[in-house]
Amino acid sequence: MPLKILFVVDGSPYSDMAAKMLKALQLPAETEVVVMTVVAEHTFLGGITIDMLRGVATARERVRKAQEQGAAELLQGPVETLRASGIKVESMTCWGRPAEEIIKRARAIGAHLVVIGAKGAGDPERFPLGRVAHKVMKYADTSVLLVRERITAIHRVLVAIDGSKYSDAVVDFLMGLPLPRNSEVFLVTALESHSAGWVKMPTMDLETNQKLLGELQAAEKSAAQSLISKTKKQLDERGYRVSAMVLKGDPAEEILSVAGTFNPELIALGAKGLTGIEAFLLGSVAQRVARFARYSVLIGRIPGWGP
Repeated sequence: MPLKILFVVDGSPYSDMAAKMLKALQLPAETEVVVMTVVAEHTFLGGITIDMLRGVATARERVRKAQEQGAAELLQGPVETLRASGIKVESMTCWGRPAEEIIKRARAIGAHLVVIGAKGAGDPERFPLGRVAHKVMKYADTSVLLVRERITAIHRVLVAIDGSKYSDAVVDFLMGLPLPRNSEVFLVTALESHSAGWVKMPTMDLETNQKLLGELQAAEKSAAQSLISKTKKQLDERGYRVSAMVLKGDPAEEILSVAGTFNPELIALGAKGLTGIEAFLLGSVAQRVARFARYSVLIGRIPGWGP
């Protein structure tokens, strides 16, 4: 089955960064990309829209045609660039609330991945993540790539794993991309028991508490090393230069700290971890990393699993 991508453009600098990221991914030739833009329309109380207040029908039609023309011009550059790479490309203009339309269209076309700039044209610079990107990241039921940097090639990828099905999904997705053979993959997992050790257990005495904590840390360390070894072998077989590290402490904080040292072009992690409750739309680790990372972030999901 060919990889299907929904690529969202809005004319912002981050949208341009997302286009560069798509090119840097060196997508397989059989990849299918739908380039999409949304003309924002908000419905107010009583079903009132700005369009309804523009006067006569001819005036509304004139405005709509101008919007269609602007959208077509916005889509033209990305479409031509992707087609020049030999990729099958379609374009799409939608009207409505941007995040809702993006999520709906991704589901309708069976997208495996939504690619979107981390911020949009109207987002304040002081916010690390834009409003539309945040909603898409949180509510989409497929993988989402939030792009923050203007890059021309991917040489370093930081992959955070925990053995969950979402973690497996992001590893599988990366292995399906033809990243350069000399790409460096830095594999990490975090021992949460080392942060849990500071949580007081008032019903247990200190000696019992310390003994249980020691047993928990030993068991989790063994599981982490087994998980790292298994995933490293998979990536080694693809020809990537893989290094690995077992972290100790809060997973999101540790991932962000390591990213600051490793300086990757991309951070990849699952949408939820082993402790993620299925009813939650997005795990706390994924949310914090996606919100505060300085780098582009790939959040792994598999269509059909639900959000």
